[in-house]
Amino acid sequence: MKLENIKEILQTVSFFNTVEITQTFGKDGTDCVIVKNVKNTRTLQMTFLQTGKVEFYKCLNQAAEAIENELKSISVA
Repeated sequence: MKLENIKEILQTVSFFNTVEITQTFGKDGTDCVIVKNVKNTRTLQMTFLQTGKVEFYKCLNQAAEAIENELKSISVA
């Protein structure tokens, strides 16, 4: 998935911050990252499924780059 496409999706999730939206990013049918908006903020909560690590991002560019890097690092058997 291209970085620009990831950014567009994150912008949509962030824009509708008064409701709960969850977006899952994956590769070859394997879920990699779950993104949720923190209600009534412009903060994204990202859960990296391979490690269980949860991170929070206010910067969409940084969040998109983190997702892109995670998708690149996943090797599906």
